[in-house]
Amino acid sequence: MQLIEILKSSLFTLRTNGRRTFLTMIGIIIGIAAVITIMSLGNGFRKQTLEEFAKDEHGRRSQMFYFNQSNYEKDPMKIVPYKQKDIEAIEAMEGVDEAKLGEQELQETTHLTSNHRGKANTYATKVAEFTDYQMVAGRNLTQMDSENKQRYVVIDVAMAIELFGSEQAALQRSLTLDHQEYTIVGVFVPAPPEESGGFGFGFGLNNAQAAIPKGTFDRNNPLRFPSPTLTVYFKESADMQTLSKRISQYLKENGSAKDDGSYEYFDQTEFMNQIGEQLKIITYFVSSVAGISLFIAGVGVMNMMYISVSERTKEIGIRRSLGATQSSIQTQFLLEGIVITTIGGIIGYLSGIGLAFAISGFLPFNAAVDLPTALMSVLISVVIGIIFSVFPAKAAARKNVVEILR
Repeated sequence: MQLIEILKSSLFTLRTNGRRTFLTMIGIIIGIAAVITIMSLGNGFRKQTLEEFAKDEHGRRSQMFYFNQSNYEKDPMKIVPYKQKDIEAIEAMEGVDEAKLGEQELQETTHLTSNHRGKANTYATKVAEFTDYQMVAGRNLTQMDSENKQRYVVIDVAMAIELFGSEQAALQRSLTLDHQEYTIVGVFVPAPPEESGGFGFGFGLNNAQAAIPKGTFDRNNPLRFPSPTLTVYFKESADMQTLSKRISQYLKENGSAKDDGSYEYFDQTEFMNQIGEQLKIITYFVSSVAGISLFIAGVGVMNMMYISVSERTKEIGIRRSLGATQSSIQTQFLLEGIVITTIGGIIGYLSGIGLAFAISGFLPFNAAVDLPTALMSVLISVVIGIIFSVFPAKAAARKNVVEILR
């Protein structure tokens, strides 16, 4: 019997037992739909996450370059890591859309000089909107102090004892920092060294000995620290990784402050690839868990095929007596299993896509479906049909004709 005739016979048999065929398909449909839904939502989440990490509000990819000061004998305020010539040279590179200096953080650490009783001392002083220190006397700085530009300062215990003899004696005393008078409103316990933090962007965040309101500092010091960071935005067609290396090399060789420190950058391309791979692994893992239902559905297909073989024993005997070979009998039952799982897989794939897009309507990201996922779902369905139909098909082909006809 030719293959096309075997296929027609298989389809006719499946239509004849339409209800049982459909009920057998349900397991495949649910399994494939679950896997496709999870993978589509997972791919959508991964795509959205990577875009949010890599792009700004205008959809541009960006890379941040930062400056590490190594010449600590020089005043950080006199070091300008990025001058206008550096920015213009970078923006002139093909593929660069814009280069912009980074914004200053709300909290910084500077060094202010105190003149107390004719003795000058320099103290690490934090510039902050407010403070949250553990106080031993007085109070912390508040947001209102910064907004009202109050000349208040909080100092640590060691500084209070050094200048005034005790914590309590320091409260409400006047302290001159860089020729500006401040009133001491609190004395705090300094944080342990491991809690002081710091990233090394030129001046870093040190364990401050004093803190003053940011608003007051901005008013008294209009010249701020030069920004240690430069954000470069790329055009859509640019090779971000190659261009970032080129910019880094330019800064190392021609940067305005190359003699006072080093220019570095964190390769976001590699970072994003790592994040993407981790999210992909998570998606595949969850999908594999959902794929367990496919195994259960395959067992259902095998059970149905064995029942079909049992019910059609006389049919098998008649066909064998009319000249059908064992191979053709086996092929027919195998095709029946493959047709059931393949049609179920296609329906499950379409159902999974529809379900994924329906669910994504309630989520902050869209489902993402690709061609490999479609091909994989169909392939899985065919493989399930082959694996779980081959044994019933062999059982049908091996039936003894004489015993059947007797």
